[in-house]
Amino acid sequence: MLIVYSRKYEQRYPANPVENPDRVRLPAVELQKSGYTFIEPRPCSLQEIRKVHGREHIDRVKQCGHFETASLAAGGAVCAANLALQGEPAFALVRPPGHHAAANRAWGMCYFNNMAIAVQEIRPKAKRVLIIDIDLHYGDGTVSIFRGDSNVKIVNPWSVDENFEYLSMDESRYLGQVERAFLDFDYDIVGVSAGFDTYIEDWGKLLKREDYGKIGRAIRAGSERCGGRRFAVLEGGYHPDLKWCIMSFMEGFE
Repeated sequence: MLIVYSRKYEQRYPANPVENPDRVRLPAVELQKSGYTFIEPRPCSLQEIRKVHGREHIDRVKQCGHFETASLAAGGAVCAANLALQGEPAFALVRPPGHHAAANRAWGMCYFNNMAIAVQEIRPKAKRVLIIDIDLHYGDGTVSIFRGDSNVKIVNPWSVDENFEYLSMDESRYLGQVERAFLDFDYDIVGVSAGFDTYIEDWGKLLKREDYGKIGRAIRAGSERCGGRRFAVLEGGYHPDLKWCIMSFMEGFE
């Protein structure tokens, strides 16, 4: 299991105070202690970003001064996806997050959609992609980008659905949604938008640390149908225990 990371992700930039450098710095320290191998990513090129985002949106990101860090985060996701294609499961420990970024708009501390850019880059070699978004918040940007694309399946456990299942959700039902994500779809690779704000001490107040290990194991098992090709990209997660939630997920995912 490889960790895609750059010390440049620790740079400060104008953002909500909860989206701070410690979100990646502290997990990186723990992952290094555990002996994971780190890979340095490159920033995405404009050509790569334009496969997902329109010119006006890119210009707005440039004007607000977030282009450099956002393009490097997207580059980390692309790197992780390419490693997974080569048979090396990978986790992109990046910031800023991306799943609230649509083609021409963004919110929720996101600028470029890291997962969508990564998926578009690997599509020539991985036609059918399963995306599992375990963040507390619905990945509206990712869904809007791939709406109408029958070769991309996106599953957002605990999201609002027609049966209002989220109203009676507990950790076992949540894990059941993750496990069922692999049904009724043939996929070439699995990408995980790995948000951890469903944590019991974070905004979602649902999952315990060990539950992330169960989620990681379920995704690893599901990826065996596509030769184990799987990667994850950090999204949300704002409690100081984020590093331990990530470590638990990694223990199951690797």
